[in-house]
Amino acid sequence: MKISIITPTHNRSEYIDMMLQSVISQKFIGQTIESLVVDNGSKDRTKDVVESYYGKHPAINLRYVYEKNLGCNYARNTGIDESTGDWLIFFDDDVILHEGCIQAYIDAFAKYPDMLCFGGRIKLKQPDFTLPDWLVTTGEYMRSMIVLSLDYGNGNALYDLSGQTPMTVNMAVRRTAFERYGYFSTYFGLSGKKLMPGADYELFSRFSASISKWVYVGGAAVWHPLKKSQATKKYFRQRMFGVGRVTYRLQKFEAKFTIFGLPLYFFTFIAKNLWLWLKFSMLRKPVEKFYYHTEMLTYFGCVYEHFYKKLVAGEVESYKKRDTAS
Repeated sequence: MKISIITPTHNRSEYIDMMLQSVISQKFIGQTIESLVVDNGSKDRTKDVVESYYGKHPAINLRYVYEKNLGCNYARNTGIDESTGDWLIFFDDDVILHEGCIQAYIDAFAKYPDMLCFGGRIKLKQPDFTLPDWLVTTGEYMRSMIVLSLDYGNGNALYDLSGQTPMTVNMAVRRTAFERYGYFSTYFGLSGKKLMPGADYELFSRFSASISKWVYVGGAAVWHPLKKSQATKKYFRQRMFGVGRVTYRLQKFEAKFTIFGLPLYFFTFIAKNLWLWLKFSMLRKPVEKFYYHTEMLTYFGCVYEHFYKKLVAGEVESYKKRDTAS
C-alpha cells in the first residue's frame, strides 16, 4: 500500500510549521509514507520551514514542491502529478492532525479496498479571540463551509457522495479516481485573496456521476482553526456570494416561469430572506439577522453568475486535462 500526503500552502509558514509538527508526531505501523508540501507561490519562509522537518520521522519522506500558478487546485494537481502513492491523503496547511489520524486512514484503506473516496473527521479548534456577536460556531446558524466542521462520530460509515461529501481539508482519494474522472478543476477553489470556493464541491459533484458512496473515517480526525481574519462580515459576505456563484455554475435550475432567464423562485427566495433579515433586525438578533443577510447574498451570487460573460466551456472543463500553463 503506497500512500502520499499532499498539502497545498500559500504564505502560511506559521501554520505549515504546526501542521508538519503534528504529521511527524504520528505513529503508524508497517508503512513508509510520502508527504508533499506544494508551495503555491509563497513569499514567506515556507520553503525553509518545510526543509527544517526533513528526516525528523523515520517513516515519512517529506518533500518540498513548488507550483507557481496561483490557486489551491493548481497546487493539488501538481501534488497528484509529483506524488507516487496509490492512496492520496489531502490535508490543508492549517490543520492539526489528531493522534492516530494517519493510522485510521491506513486501516480504512485496508477495510474498504474497493472504495475510492474517504473523508476524515474535522473538528473546530476553538478560537483564541472573542467572537463578534453575529458569529456562532454551533447550531443551525453556523456556516459550516467557513466554520469548518464534519463530525459523524468516532466510527466509520458509508455515505452517499451525492449528499454530504468529504472536504479537501481532510480527505483521501485513490489515484485511479483522478485517472478515470479527472483532476481538480482550476476554475474553482480559493486563489490567493480571491474567495471563490467550490474546490471539493465541483470535484465530488463530478465524481458522483460514477461513484455512489464514500467512507467517513472517524478516527482520521484533525483540528481546524477559525482565524481572526476570517471572523469579519466582509469575509463572510464574499464567501457566501462566491458560494452562490459556484452553486449556479454546477447545478441545473429548472423552472416553468423565468425572468431574464432566471427562475422566478430565485426572486421569491430573495424576498423571503429580505423579510427575515428585516424581522431579526427589528428584534435585534444579530446572529439571525446576519445569517439571512448572507442567505440573500448567496442568491445574488447566483444572479451575478447568470449574467457573468466570461464563463466559457473550456474554463469550466479545465479538469479534463492536466493544466500545463507556464
